[in-house]
Amino acid sequence: MGTESPKSHRSSIPIAVIQGNSERGSESPRSLRDYHRGGTGTLTGGGVDKIFVSTKPSMKNFKRKLDARLGIVLLLCLVTIAVILGIYGVMHESVHDELTTYVNRTHQIAKELKNAMDENYPKENQTNIDKLGRRWMTVEELEDDAELIESTHSTLWCLFWWNILLSVLLSPVVIVVHCGWVEGNGAKIAYRVVIVIGLLFCVAQFLYLIHPIFWGAAKFPSMLDRLFMEAYPKDEYQLADIQSRFACEFHPHETLVKLDLQQPCLPKMKNSLLPTYSAVLLIFIDLFPFLYAIFTYVWSAYLKNSKVFKTARSRVELNNARRVPFPTHNVYSPPERDAKPAIIDVAAM
Repeated sequence: MGTESPKSHRSSIPIAVIQGNSERGSESPRSLRDYHRGGTGTLTGGGVDKIFVSTKPSMKNFKRKLDARLGIVLLLCLVTIAVILGIYGVMHESVHDELTTYVNRTHQIAKELKNAMDENYPKENQTNIDKLGRRWMTVEELEDDAELIESTHSTLWCLFWWNILLSVLLSPVVIVVHCGWVEGNGAKIAYRVVIVIGLLFCVAQFLYLIHPIFWGAAKFPSMLDRLFMEAYPKDEYQLADIQSRFACEFHPHETLVKLDLQQPCLPKMKNSLLPTYSAVLLIFIDLFPFLYAIFTYVWSAYLKNSKVFKTARSRVELNNARRVPFPTHNVYSPPERDAKPAIIDVAAM
């Protein structure tokens, strides 16, 4: 042992270590696959996963927001439409009867002229102007006027009662769901079915608001001018009845109007009819639930995290942080009125 060189002694040590490791490995052989069990353990291995953050809201969150808000929005829209239709329905009622009677009697006069082949009646069933510059209306034109007046009046009241009915039926459903009195998937599905029925009604109501409500509101002013001022035939007896009922004149004197001694009939009658801007407002309110649903999605997907709104929110937060809070109560209390002033002993000081 003493004759061995240091070099040979150093070379024998690593060999023993390697041999010891090989023997231990042979006693309990374990491979790399035993440490990384693909698909059977919590660690599956396999590199870096791609992380993609989407700015669009998930459909689950979108449905949750609509469940919490769309029912209330739909209910308020139905109530608002019912109120507007009720107000203008009552206002229109006073003019509707007189206007319907006048159109029907004028239609009867035009029909008699047509049957008698009067020279003033249009020969080709088209509105024409006679030698004296008077415009004559046809039977077909007056029938269209009567049909538009009646359809507008009946549709207005029909939509009013339908909005009232749906508002009454939707109110308890919205209250029960939003107060949390009924929970579960069944209640949520039933609630969504009711909302869908209300939205389908809004789609149908939109068609009726376009015609005849909006169409009639746009045609009524020119119709009144043509019936009472511009065209013939005219029913003079019915004109006199309208003037006495509304206390107005179809041909007032300008000086008497300025002195407020006479009132023209046409402006008073037009003010009682449904104006065009009110019909446009009704259409907007009817479509508002759909616009609100679209805005909710667009806000969450594109506007909420945009640079402009982020900057605005950060400025508001910064201004709120810099704002000095006002005291909640006054800490100063005035001295009592009869209290004697304190005497200070100077000698003791």
